[in-house]
Amino acid sequence: MAGREEAAGTGGGDELTLLGVWPSPFVIRARAALILKGLSYRYVEDDLTSKSDLLLASNPVHRKVPVLLHGSRPVCESRLILEYLDEAFPACGPRLLAGDPYDRATARFWASYVDDKLFSTWIPVYNGRTREDRAEAARRVVGVLEEFETAFQECSGGGAFFGGDGVGLVDVVLGGFLGWLRASEAMCGVRVVDPATTPLLAAWAGRFGALDGVREVIPGVERLLEYNRMRRALRGLPRVCYLNAQTVRLASPAQRQSKIGLVTSQESVEGNLAMAGKEDLKLLGLVVSPFVVRVRMALGMKGVSYEYVEEDLLSKSELLLASNPVHKKVPVLIHNGKPVCESLVIVQYVDELFAGPSILPTDPYERATARFWAAFVDDKLVPAWIGILKAKTEDERAEKATETLAAIGQVEAGLAELSDGKAFFGGDSIGYLDVVLGSCLFWFEALRRMHGVGIIDSGRTPLLAAWAERFGESAEAKGVVPGADEAVQYAHKLAAATAAAK
Repeated sequence: MAGREEAAGTGGGDELTLLGVWPSPFVIRARAALILKGLSYRYVEDDLTSKSDLLLASNPVHRKVPVLLHGSRPVCESRLILEYLDEAFPACGPRLLAGDPYDRATARFWASYVDDKLFSTWIPVYNGRTREDRAEAARRVVGVLEEFETAFQECSGGGAFFGGDGVGLVDVVLGGFLGWLRASEAMCGVRVVDPATTPLLAAWAGRFGALDGVREVIPGVERLLEYNRMRRALRGLPRVCYLNAQTVRLASPAQRQSKIGLVTSQESVEGNLAMAGKEDLKLLGLVVSPFVVRVRMALGMKGVSYEYVEEDLLSKSELLLASNPVHKKVPVLIHNGKPVCESLVIVQYVDELFAGPSILPTDPYERATARFWAAFVDDKLVPAWIGILKAKTEDERAEKATETLAAIGQVEAGLAELSDGKAFFGGDSIGYLDVVLGSCLFWFEALRRMHGVGIIDSGRTPLLAAWAERFGESAEAKGVVPGADEAVQYAHKLAAATAAAK
């Protein structure tokens, strides 16, 4: 294997190996978590231009780093690695996720926002062709970081970190990007973490970056700039003349009119459980949204009463906009006036808060595996099949159909491995991944009727075909999962609205 190997951390006593590349913010966060937890591990530097056999065998789905090997068992995707370390080694170092379910949901929301919004917004700073392109992208990054300025004020409770007095999940996830955020100034002349615009975040960055152990794994600016220069040359991008002291300071932005809706609870676990007993729950949703369907299934599996409010996404309610000002979309679960957003976050929140059958597996490795495949469904499969629906030409539709079938083929292989010959992904009963994928099935049938695309069929995906039949007949799905007719009608409604708006 290419690269160097080193030992780091102390304690733990388990065989841990981390496959990575040093400049990756995703690898940096995994290394920081291992150090903060005080865990001994072997770090193996990979070469992404000539990926090692170990990496390809350990992460055959995405073929990327980081990968944590615990013994011979791989855990892939950086945020899943952090949660796995917290759950597999609860007695080692600080807990990255709080004990309170609402605080955990809040942390998962913002950790997801780092990857979904900050990273995608920052990438043009890294590979923009001109300084103007890079500077414009950096200004958009500043806008995203303003959200984190408000989030820090609300999540920290006056403490030094997003996690309060101690480092938590959001600190580590966002902290993985610190080196690159600092290097962005030299790339384009815009200071993205500026005490003048985001003073709380700037002070936090100084504290986090100075932590023992963390400081050593965050690369210096000059080293990152040299790596950026090399990568741009390999990709044929124009050479960058990096800036030194020159900085374009952005004027302080106008204060946003609304606060971030997802705030940190100060209640204890016992207080949350007491509130759960009141069943003061309201779900903002859309009947034909697969993301809403999975939340309704989770609530039903727990036997929890709740008020359901149907939203019109062509004319969003003030309650929705106030409850989810970051994404402005459903589902939103409002628990005693406190909103929880994003379907996967909500399902885990429901599972952790309420009594009843467990939706996620109890074993930490099995939980990490279930989270991995749930993320695959939402990151790969869902955008592909929605692309079939939104395609403007037959060629585009055929391309998205090919992507969808490739993704569902990987899920078929995942089912063979995870179910161990049992009825569901979760074993003998419906679990987390069953809920996540099962919420899409009625749209799969709608796409078959509308465009002739058979996403799951007994010839190509026999295991999934049998699973889908069992899922559709289950008590958990009946009465919650809509029919394909409703999806077809909604698709026609959206198409008509789009045509009328032109």
